Amino acid sequence: MHKPELAALLAASFVVVEINVGRYDKNLDLAQKYYVPIKRGIPSLGVLDSRGALLYATDQGQFADARHMSYESIKDFFIKWEPKR
Repeated sequence: MHKPELAALLAASFVVVEINVGRYDKNLDLAQKYYVPIKRGIPSLGVLDSRGALLYATDQGQFADARHMSYESIKDFFIKWEPKR
């Protein structure tokens, strides 16, 4: 998310809320509220619509190995879930 193109996409189309799980004892209520199963691996992602309805959650730990994922696959994920205007 540190590449300018991806950072611009996120800034223009998403509200990013970081959950500091630390020792898995902080902000767990927010992850639970939006059905983002952090115990399957972190980072975990949830995509909500503008009304707060869950559209997608990484329920199988899809981003648990994010540091080894290609930039293109991460960018493609966000493009797929980018709100249509």
